[in-house]
Amino acid sequence: MVLLSKDELKQTAWHKAAESGHVEILEKLWDWAKELQLTPEEFRNEVLFSKDELKQTAWHKAAERGRVEILEKLWDWAKELQLKPEELRNEVLFSKDELKQTAWHKVAERGRVQILEKLWDWAKELQLNPEELRIEVLLSKDMYKETALQKAADRGHIEILEKLWDWAKKLQLKPEEL
Repeated sequence: MVLLSKDELKQTAWHKAAESGHVEILEKLWDWAKELQLTPEEFRNEVLFSKDELKQTAWHKAAERGRVEILEKLWDWAKELQLKPEELRNEVLFSKDELKQTAWHKVAERGRVQILEKLWDWAKELQLNPEELRIEVLLSKDMYKETALQKAADRGHIEILEKLWDWAKKLQLKPEEL
């Protein structure tokens, strides 16, 4: 199916539109997917959770490039498809790419404060418990053993550092974890 075909990097049109920030293209793809009557499973597996050769989803691409509106669309569609909270948690908010980086790592490294706050709001919307947030947001390390806070520090993103620090205090990280 052309709508879900992948290139040599295993990227779909959805990956490319998300990375480029073309909301209108994503909306057109969504309309066509509905017209073709893709099942929720096909949409979930072949669009939202589809990973390219770097194991990045459209979600990763949008987060990495600071595409807030794209992330909002993908989130809304995931909810419209009535994805289970654990799917949203594992396959969207905390999905890891080849470098074991989540969207949280990517936005912290690139200083995307607005997206970091959106991710936090969505995590709260899913009613994730403080322990999950502590482990998956603040303590999660990529393949270089770096946390989101370390990524932000390395790039000099003070506002990101302040947000993460505030959340660490709210989540009551232990002194050895701080």
